[in-house]
Amino acid sequence: MKIIYLIKKGLQFFPPCLNQILFLNDLGMEVEVYHGKNSRFIDSLLDKRMIVHHTFKADRQSQNKLDQVINFLTFSREIKTLQKQLQQDAVLWIGNLETAMTMDSDSLSKREFVLNVLELYDEKTIYDRYLKKMATKAKLLICCEKHRAAIMQSRYKLENLPTVIPNKPYNFKIETSLSKDIRKKISMLKSSFIILYQGIVTPDRPLEKIVLALKKINNPELCFVFMGKCDNKEYPDYLKKIYSETCYLGYIPAPEHLEITKLCHIGIANYDYSTLNNVFCAPNKIYEYSRFGKPMLTSLNISLTETVGAYGAAECVDFNDVDEIAQGILKIKENYKSYSDAANAFYHSVDMKELIENVLHKLDW
Repeated sequence: MKIIYLIKKGLQFFPPCLNQILFLNDLGMEVEVYHGKNSRFIDSLLDKRMIVHHTFKADRQSQNKLDQVINFLTFSREIKTLQKQLQQDAVLWIGNLETAMTMDSDSLSKREFVLNVLELYDEKTIYDRYLKKMATKAKLLICCEKHRAAIMQSRYKLENLPTVIPNKPYNFKIETSLSKDIRKKISMLKSSFIILYQGIVTPDRPLEKIVLALKKINNPELCFVFMGKCDNKEYPDYLKKIYSETCYLGYIPAPEHLEITKLCHIGIANYDYSTLNNVFCAPNKIYEYSRFGKPMLTSLNISLTETVGAYGAAECVDFNDVDEIAQGILKIKENYKSYSDAANAFYHSVDMKELIENVLHKLDW
């Protein structure tokens, strides 16, 4: 059975999708991938594995709201044209809902497809309405967190619970091409005890209280490092003014960012409660931290307290409380080996290859 995997953007933006492709390849499945503009690292990775893959011509960065609409329509034309040409007896595996929404839904409904849902959408949004329309038509619906699966089953009146595959990235060898500037910054940090935040820098994942906590601890050996897309260009300087031992590394595409992850001592995973998607967050970063045995400081979201918190791999704190953050950091530092051992145990508790294999069994492959 051939699988055609479709994802609108480059795979560096969606580690769970890259993960699925690589494990399907490991399991001997014939996989052909259509994707947006990949990093050179990922294109090289797919080429080395001899995975046939193609880049969508219409994938480009939007400049404004109007440009987003133009991009959507241009991409939609390209993928709908492609749909007519795809092998009819192949199963389509769609990497995320945004990709599915650009496709011809009537044509999609007439063939077998797997729909991978990476987010939990607010009700009555355009995404929620589309998913309600298509969820029952998919051969299999995949999501990345058990509470999300239960909500989706109830909301979309699904006969079966969506299959849960956590966002644990593929454990491949790290081969990086980090810039000289970043390497220079890293070399200056090696003697520090690094507290790391990785991911997009947005208001729903506030970092101010972290630097305030570090300022309160007042130990110059503690360094706060963060990396990821940050649209507010003044924000890194603002954080550095609060706590001088702060370093922003910019955006480093996955999985190359793991070169930084392995150097840290504590990893941050913090989310507010502004959306259900945040409340039942499913961050791949908890597996990236735990891969290297790094303890974590996380917010109190149930999907964090029930995973890394329950394993003893993290201190789960109120990220609005500077004192709690400071106490959490100090507690981890004082009992580091215990947290590190628990992080390793958590990482090895999830067998991704087995989970993907179970998906194939459900599809009778």
